Amino acid sequence: MSQPQLSPPEYDSPGGLIAGSVIMWIVSTLCVGLRFYSKRWKRQGYIMADWLILVAAVFATGMTVMEIYGVKEQALGYPLGASIEDPKAVNGRLNKAKHIELSFLLLGIATLGLIKLSVCFLFWHLFARVVFRRFLMVWIALIVVWTLSFVLAGLLECGSHLKALFGQPQAYLDHCGSAIPTGYAMVGSDVATDFITLLIPIPVIFSMKMDRRTRFLTLLTFMIGALSVGASIAKAYIYIKASLGLWTSDAISMLTGLSIWNLAEVHIGIVAACGPTLRPILARILPTESILSLMSLLGVSSNTSKQNELPSFVKMPDADSVEQLQPGVEKVGSKGADGPRGVRQYEMESWNDAESERRGPNRV
Repeated sequence: MSQPQLSPPEYDSPGGLIAGSVIMWIVSTLCVGLRFYSKRWKRQGYIMADWLILVAAVFATGMTVMEIYGVKEQALGYPLGASIEDPKAVNGRLNKAKHIELSFLLLGIATLGLIKLSVCFLFWHLFARVVFRRFLMVWIALIVVWTLSFVLAGLLECGSHLKALFGQPQAYLDHCGSAIPTGYAMVGSDVATDFITLLIPIPVIFSMKMDRRTRFLTLLTFMIGALSVGASIAKAYIYIKASLGLWTSDAISMLTGLSIWNLAEVHIGIVAACGPTLRPILARILPTESILSLMSLLGVSSNTSKQNELPSFVKMPDADSVEQLQPGVEKVGSKGADGPRGVRQYEMESWNDAESERRGPNRV
């Protein structure tokens, strides 16, 4: 039986793959570095969201190294000339590509889970409403279950016949029949969880008492998360396209596409997760006065009255007013709170005074 004619190879530029991987790593690492520098500059303590994104950045670095290693070993980026379902295609180069892809799958799911959890814990520290935090507790638990479930599904997609992944196509079909449906469930739920996480802060922001300019800037900052949704949609498209073209796509090209888009989703997710925390430092670096003048010309209010300040449920009390807390409420900065320096007085406070700090030493 003759094999179907292959479609033209894609992702066959080794230099472009390496350059793209390195550039994405530099950008995401820079965002994480600026996030930690911003906390140090504002004299704020580190919270759970910061450590989770740092671990995600370490995992993303490992994935970047694997991508470059795969290209150097010609396991990625060099078309094989046969589809993954062709028995003649099974060789050392294809098996190495499959090993890399399996590592990408497992490490990628774990990294995406860490990114989603980091964003959820950031929301936890920014918004102190009881009802909102109850929802976040449920959502965080669901993200943990999502991450663990699909990591285990990736490990057990062939049951006890893990070697079937690297053997003849017929062995894969015999023992790994649930792999593709599980993949569909993974990419679909990935897009859904990203989208829901993006929408979580919107109702709270609209309920705040702030002028239009402040609300617009706050929403714009959180909407950076749309980048992550876009990346997850792109990866889902690539996965579905690859699974439907098992007989017509070049094996190495297909695995390369999956790996590079998995890597892109992780790095873009890190950038999106760091976005809301970078406004204070970026306001100090970028020409914010020109941007605000442009917004004023467009009709967006630039009123800087008291209404600009965020509500009290977001701005936690400072050290001088801690003693005025209601009985039974844990003091910020006390043992068991978020740190010895009251770190729950967080970036939302910084957003209101970032521009003023450009003109003087006024501190939170």
